[in-house]
Amino acid sequence: MKAVIIRKHGGPEVLSYEEIPDPVPKKGHALVKVNYCAVNHLDIWVRNGIPGKTVSFPHILGCDVSGTLIEGFGGLKKDDKVIIYPAVDSNVARVSFGIIGGFGRYEGGYAEIIQIPKKNIIKKPSWFSDQEAASINISYLTAWNMLEKSRCKKDDIVLIWGANSGVGSAAILLAKAKGLKTIAIASDKNKVEFAKKLGADFVIDRNAKDVTSEVLKFTDQVGVDIVIDHVGAQTWPTSLEVLKVKGRMIACGTTTGGEAVVNIRSFYSKEAQIIGAYLGSKSQLVALHKFMKLKKIKPIIDSIFDLKDAKLAQQKMEKSNQFGKILLQVSS
Repeated sequence: MKAVIIRKHGGPEVLSYEEIPDPVPKKGHALVKVNYCAVNHLDIWVRNGIPGKTVSFPHILGCDVSGTLIEGFGGLKKDDKVIIYPAVDSNVARVSFGIIGGFGRYEGGYAEIIQIPKKNIIKKPSWFSDQEAASINISYLTAWNMLEKSRCKKDDIVLIWGANSGVGSAAILLAKAKGLKTIAIASDKNKVEFAKKLGADFVIDRNAKDVTSEVLKFTDQVGVDIVIDHVGAQTWPTSLEVLKVKGRMIACGTTTGGEAVVNIRSFYSKEAQIIGAYLGSKSQLVALHKFMKLKKIKPIIDSIFDLKDAKLAQQKMEKSNQFGKILLQVSS
């Protein structure tokens, strides 16, 4: 089969498109022909390498997969269109689960065929296309989990970083559908306009205006109920500063670094909460599918690259030039 593999950590140049043997199915596992695989920041973190995290080389990236079942099992038939729930049991102490294609023992979807535990396979909802089905399992599920963990209620005000990203755009769409008032943060005029088209109530260009002062002005100096922070070190101080009394910051992701310096006094004096979110459960993913159908939400897709052009797709993500999800087309 054709696959994009890495044999060492590094930049986009370590991605190699080549022919490798097909996986041999193990007990309790199934093979899926990959149709589309979305590009996520996890792919880039694994490619670059993170201190303390290990991966066995050669390794195949890709955690956001839709495809076609090669052999049926249970209630699923051969050639059924399926999606893959990306979380698998962790083999790392004090980590609840790993993600396929990530820092773990499962190869990902940058390949024509993927082997995955049968329990991770879900029949593709008929209301999503193959492309849309590969856009939901990471960014949209993570945003959904973050909003659920926030205990949000109608008319709460939520601040969302990175409006143009997968998690950011998903969070705006889902938050609006839940009846929340949204403040989106973008980094240029085009991304500001994109956030407005998604339905954000107030958008701040962080390179043109001070986020804290703009948020406090919009909220009459009260602050926001919830912050969705998937950016990391650079945004944590501001995220905590703009919270109202008893506000909640929901955190995932370390795109700008994993060690933040924050104002501890500001944090405890307003009795704020920091809540971690790591993907979401399989049952949450199924519930999300139904919610998106009910609210007529379609995932935002920026662009589709051929598998052999995975380098270009990752370079686009690293430059933050996307408006929604970037996909790799593996097979039709």
